[in-house]
Amino acid sequence: MQDLKVTSWQLFGHDRLYVNLPDGTAIGWADRGSGTITVLHPRYRDAVADALARQVPDLPALVGEDAPAGHPAPPVPPPVPRIPPMRGMRRRGAGPDTAAVRKPAPPEPESGQDMAAVRKPVPPPDPERVREPAPEPVAAPQRAPVPDPVAASAPAPAPASGVAEASAPAPEAVRRRRPGVLPVLTPGSDLASRRPGAGLREQLGEGSTGALVRAATGALRRHKDGDPRRGALAGERRVGAELKRLTRHGWRVLHSVPLPDGAEIGHLLIGPGGVFAVRTDHRPGASVRVGDGTLRLDEGDPQPYALDGSPDARRARAALEAYCAFDVPVQTVLVFTGVTALEVVATPDGIRVCRERQLSALTPLTGVFTLTQVERIYDVARNAEAWLDV
Repeated sequence: MQDLKVTSWQLFGHDRLYVNLPDGTAIGWADRGSGTITVLHPRYRDAVADALARQVPDLPALVGEDAPAGHPAPPVPPPVPRIPPMRGMRRRGAGPDTAAVRKPAPPEPESGQDMAAVRKPVPPPDPERVREPAPEPVAAPQRAPVPDPVAASAPAPAPASGVAEASAPAPEAVRRRRPGVLPVLTPGSDLASRRPGAGLREQLGEGSTGALVRAATGALRRHKDGDPRRGALAGERRVGAELKRLTRHGWRVLHSVPLPDGAEIGHLLIGPGGVFAVRTDHRPGASVRVGDGTLRLDEGDPQPYALDGSPDARRARAALEAYCAFDVPVQTVLVFTGVTALEVVATPDGIRVCRERQLSALTPLTGVFTLTQVERIYDVARNAEAWLDV
């Protein structure tokens, strides 16, 4: 929403940035002192975050300790014309109640005129006039409601007026986690330059010189080298090439994300449609049938095959949420490469099974993350320091 306005407001010890709709309605604010963001309407959560991100460059350090869902709208900040009279009355020692009905100061007495004659006694303030300018709409929600055993078992009736709504207790604020702070990204800790199958390349000893040897002796190796790791590496390259196509549509891709125990997440796909941990299973020339926790190759007997046994998605979520102020669910994508046919009968929730050419079906997915959140997740995921404790 490009029409949102961000207004700075400093008063009564608060330093806030208010986000308002074009008609002036406040939908959220950021408190600079506590480093929290409050959203008054859940449907404006992403819009408030985007508006504040444009206004405050250090948004990741400021984002969301408090995000109360459905919190009633707070009172509008006092108008500017009322501020000087209030401060002036405090300097003269007037109380908050008498200041509302205090009359203008009497004229200065002329020379020789008695001061007592000029300063006539002021009549006591009218209670009705005193209560009128001080409705105190904020203090009402702080009163604890008295439990009623009869009313507890019956549905709560709709409030009859604005006063009844103000007397209702405010929902308790939801405390959100404070994201950790990652070290500065360096060329040595940047995972964006890693290629598909980096771990397999290291195991096979394929460096820059290894590539020249492989090109010179490729035909001989195809006949004499039966190492299955080379087939697995070929499958990782195919999946990496297919995922690269998705980057044209706003997706981000990382390959061979290293984990502390020496394992790797083959590919990590990040975009507006979610985060996916992509795993490759190379089955050259086989007809594969997946379903009911089994895997059958060609006409063989079904063998146990745990689709949800890989911890990649769980470990990726733990690493990303440690440095993001929002939930980052991660799904698993199992890609079979080199197969002649693939039949998928049933899969658990959050797991997709496909061939490498079918990865393009992820392109139109959207609605899970905003563009700002996608960039934040990618910045965390590409930093190798984020994966040291998972």
